[in-house]
Amino acid sequence: MFLDEETHPLMPIPSDDPRPWAHGGISPGGTWADVLKMTREQLTNLEHAQDHDGNRLFLHRLNKDLQEEDLKLPNFPSSVKAVDHMMERDNADAFKFSQLLETDPALERAVWYKANSVQFSRPANSMRGAIARLSQDDMWRLITRVGIESAVWHVPKLKPWVDAQRIHGVVTAEVAAHLVGERRCRAYVAGLMHSIGKLSVYRAAVRHRRGPAPENAFVIQICNQFYAQLGVLIARTWDLDPPVVAAIGFHNSPNKAPAVGKREAWMVHLGNILAHTATAEAEGMDTHGRMVIEKMSGVQFDLEEAMDVAHDALSEAEAFIAAEDEDAEN
Repeated sequence: MFLDEETHPLMPIPSDDPRPWAHGGISPGGTWADVLKMTREQLTNLEHAQDHDGNRLFLHRLNKDLQEEDLKLPNFPSSVKAVDHMMERDNADAFKFSQLLETDPALERAVWYKANSVQFSRPANSMRGAIARLSQDDMWRLITRVGIESAVWHVPKLKPWVDAQRIHGVVTAEVAAHLVGERRCRAYVAGLMHSIGKLSVYRAAVRHRRGPAPENAFVIQICNQFYAQLGVLIARTWDLDPPVVAAIGFHNSPNKAPAVGKREAWMVHLGNILAHTATAEAEGMDTHGRMVIEKMSGVQFDLEEAMDVAHDALSEAEAFIAAEDEDAEN
């Protein structure tokens, strides 16, 4: 029997692969219906080829989830849509921000945490004061990031895996936005969302109840193969901007991305590599990330500066999740 405090059997196996970014697939082109049809056909063919009951039933659940109108996922958070709309219309102010924060306690905690970090000499004395300490772009980033994490990123019994995905997404987003040179941009959103397709895979994997569980290595294989195209299905269901959808589907091979999202796909591609590299370096592991970037034809940016951004984002994201966990325990 599996106990909550134990490591879940479907937790991904630790890997010392120096190029973890190299195993992801890309989405097929076409309409939402085209991608859905091709994905379901591929999953059905794989299901029929399985001898392992756990693997076969896992693929059946995943395929069945794709038949649901919402893909068996929560709605895209309204707070993220609202803050985007506010910023685009240039009518954001402290009062409107405070109204948004009231819709989700996780947003209030995030703003309070950010406004009382070590960069400020004294604690904020109110939520309105905390909001005033942050720029509008900072508020946009916090609400976008935490709104998505709070509403969407949940898998039963796999919190360590979910936290790792959240951290990786934040680091990728920070690096992608840094490379674009903008605080508020589609590359940031795409970085946060680039691995959202993995959520569907693991949600289907853990729902085996009394039936046999799928094999861990098989779940990882399916995740790598399908997460980009599943991410496109999710992003289109949520009606995300075309550049964000393109980056989710093609960040593993950005030259194949449609023109509307090629820049964002490239930024997320680079951010993904540097995020993996920063994580490996923080753990004292050898990595090929720097060498891979340096050898890329036509790619020119300050690598050391970008790596500093990645390491800073990694430290901040880990500290933020640690603070969340501490609050949950108290």
